[in-house]
Amino acid sequence: MPNEDRKKINPLGKEDPEFKIDIGTIVFTIIGAVVSWINMLIILVYQLGDYESIVMIMAYLSIIFTIIIPGVIIGIKNRFWGYGYLLGFALAGIPFMFLVDLFIGGYTFVTAMFIFIIMWLIFWKVWRSLAMMKRKT
Repeated sequence: MPNEDRKKINPLGKEDPEFKIDIGTIVFTIIGAVVSWINMLIILVYQLGDYESIVMIMAYLSIIFTIIIPGVIIGIKNRFWGYGYLLGFALAGIPFMFLVDLFIGGYTFVTAMFIFIIMWLIFWKVWRSLAMMKRKT
């Protein structure tokens, strides 16, 4: 099988579309940014209040849960929409970092980008590799 054909076929045997930004990707980017901003405001409230350390730890872990669970669910339906959600989540951390709180915004940006890279490797690289292995047998 020529190299160019292997790149275009996904595990379901259909041609894999090239990356293009559609309305769904834009919508999920906006949704990710809004969810991220709300989550960062919630963390800020817990940080400014007099709460126990376990509540603060759960507040920071909520960023990971609000990235991974919806990101995977959206990514299974359409991986480009999942990428949009994750990038929207990450990009919302940049203005928050400069306007509100450096640590919370930076933590959100770095965590979201790290999870984006992991999901990109899973949905893009591993998925294609498994498909090629399955096709050879």
